[in-house]
Amino acid sequence: MKPQVSVHDGELVPAIQSLENYFREGGGSIVQAAFQHTYFVHPQAVRNNTPLFPDRARTSREHYPGIVKGQSAVWKAGDGREVILDDNSRAQMAWERYTKSRLARRSGYGVRHIWGNVHNPDAFTAGWNLCYMPFWAGMLTEDQHPHPELQAAIRQASWDLYFSANPVCEIPHFVNDPGIDLAALLDGTPLLVLYRASGDVGPRTTRSRQRSPRGQSPTLPITLDPPNSADFLDALLKTRRAWIEVTYQDGRTEVKPWNAGNMSPTSNVIGNLRSRPEFRNGAWQRNGLASVRAAIERSEAG
Repeated sequence: MKPQVSVHDGELVPAIQSLENYFREGGGSIVQAAFQHTYFVHPQAVRNNTPLFPDRARTSREHYPGIVKGQSAVWKAGDGREVILDDNSRAQMAWERYTKSRLARRSGYGVRHIWGNVHNPDAFTAGWNLCYMPFWAGMLTEDQHPHPELQAAIRQASWDLYFSANPVCEIPHFVNDPGIDLAALLDGTPLLVLYRASGDVGPRTTRSRQRSPRGQSPTLPITLDPPNSADFLDALLKTRRAWIEVTYQDGRTEVKPWNAGNMSPTSNVIGNLRSRPEFRNGAWQRNGLASVRAAIERSEAG
């Protein structure tokens, strides 16, 4: 038996609206259905380390024209740091390390950037900018075919989790409170935070992990003077100059000037320092570094 044929000569019903109508008829909404299967990073994991890879940014014809994945570029729109361009696999790696959970391949889920700005190394692998959601829902958060209410709800969740009280980091200029009553919109659907108390997903490749020399921390210790990053940045923007004191494993110290003309009010001080080639993971171990101290005023010993 063949189906009936109907000739349509009117306006097309927006596809997203037709999907919303089906959900409403079933007693729910697209937003509620999406949040039932959307996961966020635990706020404390974000606070401990954000962004996860401060020297990485996604390729962009607008911001890094003519430069492809794996090549170095300069983040001219920000603090002028050198970055290595990557694809979304780096954001996926960040998600796995934040949550200590492997991505579920062929599951219909994907990592999405909540606030966009993937060309920005402070946002590309930041936990506050990542969520894990079904592909069908993720497509509705993109500018090509948006569901405005879902877009705003996902950003409200990020704001409520990471910035509304005790922000996990300095609030980026493109992040703001959408002003939505998310609890009322979700009508009892909770925010899902993916968290494992222990465990490490480890590297995604099959190569063995490089071990740090005995006595060295797996992360290069970096301290500031003044110690609060916001106070340090405020002073740095006034002086446009600071001093970087490098201490080596053999006890030697070197003091170098830091000309900070490219720093801005939204810059990440620690991220900027860690993105320097000599302070990157692997390089500082090979060179025998023990710690780094950045100070506004040069110490008398230096």
